[in-house]
Amino acid sequence: MEVHVDLTISEPYCPADAAGGGVCPINFCGVLAGVASLARNQVASDSICNSGRVCVVGAPVTTGDAFQLSCVPPVAGALSFGAACSPTPADGMRCADDSLCVASADFPSSPFCSSMCRNDADCPSDASGPARCVEHQTGALPNGSYAKVGLCTPMSKIAGTPCVTEKNCAATEGCLSYGPRTSLRICRTAAGAKSLGDPCTAAADCRSGECYDRNWLMANGTNRAACSGACTVNSDCGADQRCTRLVIGNNGTPNDPTDDVVAGYCRTLFPPTIAADCNTDANCVARQDGSDTCDVAHGLCYKAAAVPGSPCTADSGCMVDGVCSTGPRFLNGYCQTFGCSSTATTGVDACAGTASACTQRGGPDEPIAGCYAGCGGAAQTACVRAAEGYFCAAPTTGAPATICLSGNGT
Repeated sequence: MEVHVDLTISEPYCPADAAGGGVCPINFCGVLAGVASLARNQVASDSICNSGRVCVVGAPVTTGDAFQLSCVPPVAGALSFGAACSPTPADGMRCADDSLCVASADFPSSPFCSSMCRNDADCPSDASGPARCVEHQTGALPNGSYAKVGLCTPMSKIAGTPCVTEKNCAATEGCLSYGPRTSLRICRTAAGAKSLGDPCTAAADCRSGECYDRNWLMANGTNRAACSGACTVNSDCGADQRCTRLVIGNNGTPNDPTDDVVAGYCRTLFPPTIAADCNTDANCVARQDGSDTCDVAHGLCYKAAAVPGSPCTADSGCMVDGVCSTGPRFLNGYCQTFGCSSTATTGVDACAGTASACTQRGGPDEPIAGCYAGCGGAAQTACVRAAEGYFCAAPTTGAPATICLSGNGT
């Protein structure tokens, strides 16, 4: 008897309550916790979904303290990002999902089509330029709390004068963050009168509305703090501050740097307490932490001979306000400072050492530049630590090799 075998491939089994994968659509794009949760609100974006789906706030989870983020098919004929819309389907002005028709706080009567985001990098551009990731409040959760979700907002829906640092604003204004998920800052009327670098005892003292000690702790009456704020180079800050890279939001995922919000921030050179100050070089040598010299003006110990690229085991074994970078690219430690300018040859924006290079490595340094041991150039200068495995490398893909790094990775 002849046997016939049916070789027809049927539709794959893709249950609605599964996460998806392979040929199945991804159904869920995360969980959005309420603000009452101890964890930082975690937000996803369309990049988590597949099959052309969009990420939206779904139903509350069974515990009632968070929303399920779901991947859903877009509405047929949906309007593009930034287009004027209506949350009422009958009006015929629909976004990819009706929940994505929102309005900004600055223009509440002008709703537009948005998309979910973790930071600015998730957002598209429109005629007004790159959009910004701005938090919006969701509806109430069963436990009485609510959540905040990042939604891409066109610059045309944001009022005010954008700024990079306090110097861009009027004397009565501070350069204030527009939100925890965006790097955008806007000039706003200041509560306080003190400028960057001025000593402070509370955030309200400062034009920036931010007052921190060297360890990024807020003023508490026992620590030495100074008005802080955004910067791109050291000269943006006060005379007793330097510009450093600071993660100001990690989206609740400390092991994933791709969704972080990072900024350059002015940090005071003064230790948090007078008791931590050095007074003489001998004070520093006695600490046995790699330092040998006291910056008496600020009470900071450092190593006098250190330059960008010098070996180290701790920050104290580097130059003033230096950082001992570690990892596969920095074998046996690597002294650096940040907040430099590639055009500066003297002053606080210049790198120490005659063979140093100021540049920015894509992810690790953004949004400010750092000082490295220089190499290459017309003279094809070799790396001073070549015996340890350092070689002349490009700071970014396609750029010429100009800085000394080791190994591979980031």
